[in-house]
Amino acid sequence: MRDMKVAVLIDGIHGAEIVNGLARLVELRDSELLLAYVEGPLARAGLDLVTHRPGSRPLPPHRERELREAEESAGGAAIEEAEAAARRHGARTEAVRLSGEPGRELCALAEQRRSDLVVVRAGGPDTPAIGPASLGPAARFIADHCRAPVLLLRAR
Repeated sequence: MRDMKVAVLIDGIHGAEIVNGLARLVELRDSELLLAYVEGPLARAGLDLVTHRPGSRPLPPHRERELREAEESAGGAAIEEAEAAARRHGARTEAVRLSGEPGRELCALAEQRRSDLVVVRAGGPDTPAIGPASLGPAARFIADHCRAPVLLLRAR
């Protein structure tokens, strides 16, 4: 297939792996990859649990700023890695930075941009390689709710 529009969830750790895995299955030359990095609520929610216990104080403004800068830096590095891999395969890229629940945000992006395919990495360090528990929360949401065809890439 040529000239496909593919929405790809970039997780911050496996960007090049996801793009290279997709390239093994689909000709990426002349395709457009929407590389979506979603700043999710989980890391910050974990901090909120720690800081909102009795007697605790909110993060000082300088720590809040450092946390925001670290999140932005990690997202930028993840997108750059995925863009470099996509360029090696001849794909055009558009980086998209979103905020919210990754599965929900990617489904909305795919529908809004009329993506031909949605790609997400299946599994992770805390999930088994195959079976009903092999999908993380974002991959499960995308598989269950996305209107576009979904490709689940498993780690090799």
